[in-house]
Amino acid sequence: MESNQEQFDKANLILRHLRGELSPQEEKELELWLSSGEGNRRLFEKIKGEHEQALAFFSSLDTDAAWQRVASQTVAQEEQTRSLWRHTALWKYAAVITLILATSLVVYQTQVRKHSQLAGTARIAPEQQAEEILPGGDKAMLTFSDGSFFVLEELDNGTVREEKGVRVSKKDGLVSFEIADNRSEQVFFNTISTPVGGQYQVVLPDGSKVWLNSASSLHFPSAFVARERVVELTGEGYFEIAKNQQKPFIVKVNSATVEVLGTHFNVMSYANEGRITTTLLEGSVKVGNGNATKVLVPGQQASIGKDILLKEVDVDEAVAWKNGLFYFNNADIGTVMRQLERWYGIEASYSGEVPTKHFSGIISRDTEIDKVLEMLALTRAIEFRTEGRKIIVSSQ
Repeated sequence: MESNQEQFDKANLILRHLRGELSPQEEKELELWLSSGEGNRRLFEKIKGEHEQALAFFSSLDTDAAWQRVASQTVAQEEQTRSLWRHTALWKYAAVITLILATSLVVYQTQVRKHSQLAGTARIAPEQQAEEILPGGDKAMLTFSDGSFFVLEELDNGTVREEKGVRVSKKDGLVSFEIADNRSEQVFFNTISTPVGGQYQVVLPDGSKVWLNSASSLHFPSAFVARERVVELTGEGYFEIAKNQQKPFIVKVNSATVEVLGTHFNVMSYANEGRITTTLLEGSVKVGNGNATKVLVPGQQASIGKDILLKEVDVDEAVAWKNGLFYFNNADIGTVMRQLERWYGIEASYSGEVPTKHFSGIISRDTEIDKVLEMLALTRAIEFRTEGRKIIVSSQ
């Protein structure tokens, strides 16, 4: 059986063949490989089709059709162990798309070096790159009501703190609160906050699970002893709420509230996104803004401002971040760059008129920033210049 590297090399050989860049000797090597098995020929046809999709992927506006084509063609073998940030079927499709795009990029970058004047290049001069820009990761600070705090990524797995009947423990990007002594009636409040480029998961005392996106925070009690389970969110979080008919779960977000009994939903409330959005995946939630309330059904998203607007959405797009993905669905460049700013800790600025191009595609959040910019630049409608951690965006 071929190793992952050998498979990648074969894929790259096929893509270079499609680009017309193989030497006569390499063409013979490819033909020999193709003739050695029917499976090899099928792989060739598969990569050929996916390569053609990849080149136009980010400029495609027919996202539903593109998704269906990729989904129908993709057969990915799940690894036995997946982190909590990858635990949906969506990553399988993204992995293939990212691999094809990354492989295409190897070829594309070769062409760029040969033809520096090629339109659409993401120009990132090495001498301007003052520091390495890395993807985000599991980073968070846990602060207790007495002012003490812990930088979670600096701690080993195990018990962080145990007092007032509550045991706080950490394990690989997850912090959990467990009631160790039900006799304790003391309640203290905690805040878990993620920096730009951070993410974390918390298991609340009632068993509810919350995933925090970058630049977000969650304020919650050590035990839910009141008639309602109330938490406060800034930024973005995905919630899987433990059912308790006697104690509704309420998320407060600025002037908005989301009330549930037991459900799965996502809330985004970044100040620079304009409006608060709540997307329901399972169950039922009631959202309010102080003036009105509306009830969502699965597959709906509420946009909350002075009014509350409901619409049907692709829920995979709303929670892609939780599964380690950027999911752009006909997104303008401002939307794209705001997500990159929060994850990579960069600053986006614009030179001249803001590009009007819209983008569709899925990229792993583990992808290096320069690769992401190269992928966006493949549309040949936009270009980037990097100065330290500042990314300057301009139209072609």
